Amino acid sequence: MNVFSKGAILQPRQLRRLNGKTIVFQSGEQGRIAYPLAIIKRGKEFCHVNLTNRRVFKEIMQIRWGKIVIAERVNQNSPLYTTGKGIRQVRTKYSFWKKKE
Repeated sequence: MNVFSKGAILQPRQLRRLNGKTIVFQSGEQGRIAYPLAIIKRGKEFCHVNLTNRRVFKEIMQIRWGKIVIAERVNQNSPLYTTGKGIRQVRTKYSFWKKKE
């Protein structure tokens, strides 16, 4: 199984394909994936955490792209399952971090 199918279990190294997507932690904080980091805005400051760290990866509850949920955990102890929605297998050639002209 891979990232694009429904019910696949995500591993930390597979988050590279989800670059630029929004992640929601168990505490309710939201951030963006900039593999291997997650950039979180706390107040007026930006903090970063390492996504390859096992403890940080276990705190991720959802990965979203707008309103579409790409992956989520059923509870705190379950693995991070994909929903099969929101990402295409064909790679697009634009950056999430640069402004469109």
